[in-house]
Amino acid sequence: MPTKAPPALVDPRLLKALSHPTRQLILDILSKGPSSPIRITRRLDDVSLNLVSHHIKVLKDLGCVELIDTVQRRGATEHIYRASQWAMLDAVQWDHIEPKDRYPITANILRLISEDTSRSLAEGKFEELSDNHLSRSPLELDGEGWLEVVGTLERALEEVLEAHAKSAERAQDSGETLMTARVVIMQYLLGRQKPGADA
Repeated sequence: MPTKAPPALVDPRLLKALSHPTRQLILDILSKGPSSPIRITRRLDDVSLNLVSHHIKVLKDLGCVELIDTVQRRGATEHIYRASQWAMLDAVQWDHIEPKDRYPITANILRLISEDTSRSLAEGKFEELSDNHLSRSPLELDGEGWLEVVGTLERALEEVLEAHAKSAERAQDSGETLMTARVVIMQYLLGRQKPGADA
């Protein structure tokens, strides 16, 4: 009798959703609150309503977004969607993804980071608050040191997401306008430079 296959650690639907940059952007918008294709189109550069509608249909078929309401506006029906799951992979899930499937997700995230940073600089927002953070730390680590940094960054991410959730709760009571911010956490290997390359 054949043994039953163990459940997949990574939902293939989420993996497929995150593998396309436009779907990743749509999920990012819907993770912040319900929206419609027409409103999402206004927030994206060089993406047509037809293309946004297509990707939302794909996301709906994948089970990543769900239709929650329809609104009549000027004789047309506006469909309101929300994200049905948080579009994030944890470390265990990421470890079980083939490297070839990781690349498009990583490339999309890095592109979004570049676009967000460029926008912040262009709008003069990057230096608006004196306690913003920017650092680059060249490190030499052994195996244990690498794992120590991994643990530190995982805890930092948990605290950042907790601050995000608490801010939303407080704003509901206080009415305070929330600041739109980005926090980027990266840790990666770099090939050794040839001797004298720095010079």
